Amino acid sequence: MTTAAARQGAPPLLLLCAGLCVWGSAFLWLYAALSVGCAFGWDGMRLGPLSLQRGVLLGIWVLHVLALLGIIVWCRRHARRVGRRPDGLLARAALYASVVALVATLVNYAPVLALSTCL
Repeated sequence: MTTAAARQGAPPLLLLCAGLCVWGSAFLWLYAALSVGCAFGWDGMRLGPLSLQRGVLLGIWVLHVLALLGIIVWCRRHARRVGRRPDGLLARAALYASVVALVATLVNYAPVLALSTCL
């Protein structure tokens, strides 16, 4: 016997926290890369016009932003698909939570664009 929730794909509660989990992952990876990069002198190594340290941090940041954009697109399609059914509220909440996670990721981690990486 298949329930409606099982046919939807990803469980709705998982979608609700997916964006914020990606935001947390960005925090973890950026902090770790900053610490490792400073310990190994990546801020003094060049990677084209950037230091290796800044290149790694930017790469991590951009990958997380892209992941969040993918989650937002998926949540938006899911919210449109379920429409006004009872589970539509949870689908829209997941979409809004993912947008909040994207904005938080952009604002919180934008300093990797300009601030010094190691003191």
